[in-house]
Amino acid sequence: MAKQSMIPSANHSTHTVPVLCKALRVLEAVAKDPSGATTKNLASSLGIAQSTCYRILQSFVAAGWLCQRKGGIFELSFGLVPLLRPLLRHELLIETVREPLAQLARSTGITVKLTIRQGDSAVTIFSAQSPKPHAITSRVGSMFNLAIGSSGATYLGAMDDAEVRSILDRAPAEVWKFQRREVVLRRVREGRKIGCYSDSGSYQPNIHTLSAPLVGQGNELVGAITLIGFPQDFAGARKSLLTRELKFTAGGCTQIIQSPGTVAE
Repeated sequence: MAKQSMIPSANHSTHTVPVLCKALRVLEAVAKDPSGATTKNLASSLGIAQSTCYRILQSFVAAGWLCQRKGGIFELSFGLVPLLRPLLRHELLIETVREPLAQLARSTGITVKLTIRQGDSAVTIFSAQSPKPHAITSRVGSMFNLAIGSSGATYLGAMDDAEVRSILDRAPAEVWKFQRREVVLRRVREGRKIGCYSDSGSYQPNIHTLSAPLVGQGNELVGAITLIGFPQDFAGARKSLLTRELKFTAGGCTQIIQSPGTVAE
């Protein structure tokens, strides 16, 4: 089955700009199959007027996002690189911690995820799935408010109290479905003391998590490693064991990140 485009069609929403949606579809099509990316082929396959498609392509060429090769074929240009630098840094972070996180998932039998901060949210950019057939999984790209879960608490823990209060003040109503404000603040306080943050169901009651910070060369928080599982995965003495393993892995990853020539440059 052909993979559907992630770009909305012109009539997908009343809040989109039709010509911009067409332009994004053109750019996506060039990226997917540059071998046949001529004005005529793109206009035909995308159902866009050839004159419109031509102007879109020339606009991207003028911006340095596309270049035109012999035969009228368009391809992505290195002019896109400055736009991709933040994503490239995240890719480097993923590659740096990929194997340690995979090893942690194998040794604990629990799914491990890597999150970064984006505004008031924590976003999953990598997941090492549990080897067990019945385990909670974590989807790359999932986004949660910082008031939810242990990964969010990890980021709140690195802020001053005024900023924490500000983020909680503007948190959406669904954040408080399974928790109260004082529970979030206690989670942050306790995590700061031990260097590991714990959550027992602030997103869903049957999902528990443990998180530890990854620190960059400038002592800034660059990511959070999280164990995500069922309540029984963290029951009793096992939680203390998992906390030690998580902190050990996070500490090792931080040492790699802080090495010259690595992620935080």
